[in-house]
Amino acid sequence: MPENSNIVSLETVIVDIPLKRLQRFARFDARAQSSLIVRIRCKSGVEGIGESIVPCGPWWSGDSIEAMQIMVERYIAPEIIGLPALHVDPIMARLAKSVRGANFAKTGVEMALMDLAGKLAGQPVHVLLGGRARSACPVAWPIASGDHDEDAAEMNHMLENGFACAFKVKMGATEIDADVARIRKLLDALDGRAGLRVDPNEAWQETDALRVMPMLEEAGVELVEQPVPREQMAAMANITARARVPVMIDEGAQSEAGALETVRLKAAHIVSLKLMKAGGLRASKRMADIAAAGGLALYMGTFLESSLGTAADLQLAATLETLPYGGEIVGPMLLADDIVTQPIVYENGAAILPEGPGLGVALDEDKVRSLTRR
Repeated sequence: MPENSNIVSLETVIVDIPLKRLQRFARFDARAQSSLIVRIRCKSGVEGIGESIVPCGPWWSGDSIEAMQIMVERYIAPEIIGLPALHVDPIMARLAKSVRGANFAKTGVEMALMDLAGKLAGQPVHVLLGGRARSACPVAWPIASGDHDEDAAEMNHMLENGFACAFKVKMGATEIDADVARIRKLLDALDGRAGLRVDPNEAWQETDALRVMPMLEEAGVELVEQPVPREQMAAMANITARARVPVMIDEGAQSEAGALETVRLKAAHIVSLKLMKAGGLRASKRMADIAAAGGLALYMGTFLESSLGTAADLQLAATLETLPYGGEIVGPMLLADDIVTQPIVYENGAAILPEGPGLGVALDEDKVRSLTRR
């Protein structure tokens, strides 16, 4: 291994990017997204870039951007400086021994390492992961305002401009029957032009899900994501066994072990892949292999990444032979600004895989400076 491929520096910066419009989750609303940019440079001067991100705060995993920056700079960086940049697996194995968990922080580091390895090898990351099976990922657009007229107009705009092929609506913030009535109205507005999925974000109890799922099926909902809290795997299995609409697991399957448990318990029909929760591209790929081997479908989830993290999402998606429901890697379309020179392109209802070595994107240094937290 040439000495000039050894890692000589790891730097981070926090950027705060405004959202174009309100993003509503089951528990709170958000108007901005923060991102931790990770830059790893080797002795030859080649730099790899990555992104660690949480969905608008620590509510999802307990991780925060500020804590992740400390973790990366104080504890992870000293472990990897001087190591060969191309030895990604040994580096991540070393980190697994010295830093327990911290998957969200580790993802930005691994992403930067994979970008750097791809640049050094002159190959896109999807080649390092096994090769390309697709060059685009169909996307579902999140509907989140809670105002019917505004949501209906937004769905029409996204369909007419080819930005999405389906929609996903957050549930769980209001009373269940009112929530179901809202979904029915949105389906009427769609009038069969696109599919509609729902995500209660763990807000229901098993009895709620068992009562509501037949209503959603009758209304025409095509997928229900994580209806009950992540710890309730037995409830997920019972709901899945009774459901006639596909059930997707997200918070309940955050690792290879989680994917294996989902297969063992038959706790879902679909597994949502997210780089941040799994700890990176390679761990997510292993989750995908386990789920597929168990007969489960795959889906590309999102934490509202910028075009940097979304490029990594697309590198993984490119390696997946089947994606029956595509995904919702739409962060760049929700953000009012971006941090790369050429943001991800969306056309014909899909996100397009960027071309070039590594992740296929480059930082816009002026934008990074202007959005950096002071």
